Amino acid sequence: MRPTQIRLAAVAGVLAVAIGVATAFVVGHGPNPVQPAAVADTTTTTEAVVTDGNHPTPATTPAPKPKPKPPTDRDQQAAKAAAVAFLRELGMRDPVAATYKKTGAATAEVGIHPRAGEGGVRFDRVTTLVQLHRYSYGWVATGARADNVIEVDEPLAFQRIESPLTVSGLSVAYEGTVHVTVTEDRRGADRVLGKGVVQGGGTELAPFQGEIAFSDHTVGVTAGWVVFSGDTGADTGIVSATAVRVRFVDSDHTPQILGVTTVPAPSASAQLVTLTGRGTFTVRVRAFGADEVRVLLVPGGTGGRPHAKLLGVDTTGEDGERWSVSWRYLDEAFHGHLLIQVNGRGGTAEHEGIAVLHT
Repeated sequence: MRPTQIRLAAVAGVLAVAIGVATAFVVGHGPNPVQPAAVADTTTTTEAVVTDGNHPTPATTPAPKPKPKPPTDRDQQAAKAAAVAFLRELGMRDPVAATYKKTGAATAEVGIHPRAGEGGVRFDRVTTLVQLHRYSYGWVATGARADNVIEVDEPLAFQRIESPLTVSGLSVAYEGTVHVTVTEDRRGADRVLGKGVVQGGGTELAPFQGEIAFSDHTVGVTAGWVVFSGDTGADTGIVSATAVRVRFVDSDHTPQILGVTTVPAPSASAQLVTLTGRGTFTVRVRAFGADEVRVLLVPGGTGGRPHAKLLGVDTTGEDGERWSVSWRYLDEAFHGHLLIQVNGRGGTAEHEGIAVLHT
């Protein structure tokens, strides 16, 4: 055999051994032996062996580092952060987000409590439930409720208000005192327009009612809050709060409700709509001076308004006079009555009286 042929045979032998070594390494390494990345590594290793004819050494490529996993639930953490910031602004010291519940495609509810109360005693229960809505720019608080502590009948959420504001509901607080504050939106801490107190229950839930005077809102500012917080008898910040989102009256044209019909229609005598199974319930409203119509279902029994369920909102009424809300109901038993809220720049009008029963 010629020296050239001997040299070529030797190189071929080295190449075959190198390929076998590289193949054995790839097959025996990692949980998935057929990943494209492993095949690419084999090719790279073979080329390195051929380049070094004297001392063939398989070249190995380090396994890629795993990508860092995102937080378990960024959406949930962002909602909790928004709720904590909201309660801190209302006056709760060192608020803690304890619970999270998704209530819709873009809504959630976060349970908050102070980290500690009087004497540094730590809280172990939720004192305030914050309702939030997720917009393209993040989570925004739309309300808060001190459950079984301050339940507000008036004002309704998103109602148009003017001074003096009538407030009512049920409460229990130290010496029965509930502080009420009216604020308007602004960058940073909201501007306080007025404050007052009402008297409810001292040891158990009892009715409260009163009027809160407040100054004119800033021109161009349309919305704000009415915040209810119980007196604790100690300088430790608020323990819980109910916050109602409101808008301000800025017109003399008070809206009026001209008529309400439903599909299916109520019985003529009892004004009772009876539903069964699954289906769609539609409420049609004729109104004057309205910007939007909101339809709520108030559960039966006393003190139901604070627990009303929003069935829908119409902000694009036909001809500015005809409004409609449709609600797809499930096959679940319930009873209550409709609360129709018509909002306009000149105020808010309400309609009640149609009962709803699902059997």
